[in-house]
Amino acid sequence: MGHIHNRASAKAVINQIMSQANGIGSSKTEARNQSNTIGQNGQKISSKAHSIKSLQNLRSITTQYMNYIKEEHGNRVAKHINNETIKEFINHKLEQGNSQGTINTYISTLAKMSDNLNSLGINTSRAEITAYRNELKANGNDLQKNHINRAYNNPQAIVNEMRDSPYFLSAQLAYEAGLRADDTIHSDKWTLNADNTLHITGSKNGINYTTSALSDETAQRVRDAIENGFNGNYGEFREALKEAVESCNENWTGIHGLRYSFAQESRASRAELSLIMSHSRVGVLIAYLN
Repeated sequence: MGHIHNRASAKAVINQIMSQANGIGSSKTEARNQSNTIGQNGQKISSKAHSIKSLQNLRSITTQYMNYIKEEHGNRVAKHINNETIKEFINHKLEQGNSQGTINTYISTLAKMSDNLNSLGINTSRAEITAYRNELKANGNDLQKNHINRAYNNPQAIVNEMRDSPYFLSAQLAYEAGLRADDTIHSDKWTLNADNTLHITGSKNGINYTTSALSDETAQRVRDAIENGFNGNYGEFREALKEAVESCNENWTGIHGLRYSFAQESRASRAELSLIMSHSRVGVLIAYLN
């Protein structure tokens, strides 16, 4: 049995998963009988893909998930493989307008991917992934809808809740300027302009962009962070933000919730917002604008 190194590339992770999951030529019944993996209805299930079609489907969806992580979190995908990013990826597919049947296929296939990740040393939960169907419905998100609104009801209260956190400025930048999560935690990407706009270098897909003007208070915090070489950790920021959200009695909608709130409160035109939020196509903003 192999083991995925935390510095492994997306291609290496995909190849290890597919090698682990390849059940072509083996007995599905025998694999089930020997399995310790339990499905939603309490039945034993095989972690293998026993047909060419199911193997191809697993490769396709696994590749899409790894590419999503690369786009959102950078090239070192292994350290970002977890239940949280799997759910974010499912939300992303919902926002693209995929049908209920397609989303159910994604969830089932991601659960099989999870089985094989566990065998390769990365801890994810099949039960949590498959239960996400019910979680989506409980939060008012019908799988037949085309998007999920992740904006928070009181984003300013959430930001204020983080005032004593080292990630207070990160939360401010996400809500006040609409920065991507990864761009809020790396001051080496920032250049503060004379008009208090913030220029970001090397964002997702290598894009550079400039925000709208920051408040004087936030701009001064940015200057201090640049001077001190602020460099945060994505996982720590996510956990700090999640704790603040729950302290404000709101449902956790993900690390991009403050960015959604920024987009929906902005008075900029869609074309302007597309540039400010570093989206090359205005159509991508539809999900943010609900």
